[in-house]
Amino acid sequence: MRKLFGYFLGLIGLSIYILMIARLGNALFPMHVALEFTFYAVTGIGWIFPSMWFIRWWYRPKNDNTE
Repeated sequence: MRKLFGYFLGLIGLSIYILMIARLGNALFPMHVALEFTFYAVTGIGWIFPSMWFIRWWYRPKNDNTE
């Protein structure tokens, strides 16, 4: 059940992130191609860090009895 929930949550979360970044990039740098490219490069790499936490939660065993 966690994996199914994770698929949908990940898909929805990534879609929202993409839409927010695209809108923000277009609002901040409407005519400056170099700054817009840099912005998208940084934010394209930046989504990896929150998703690492999500993927660790997603693949954690059900019975985590570590003490």
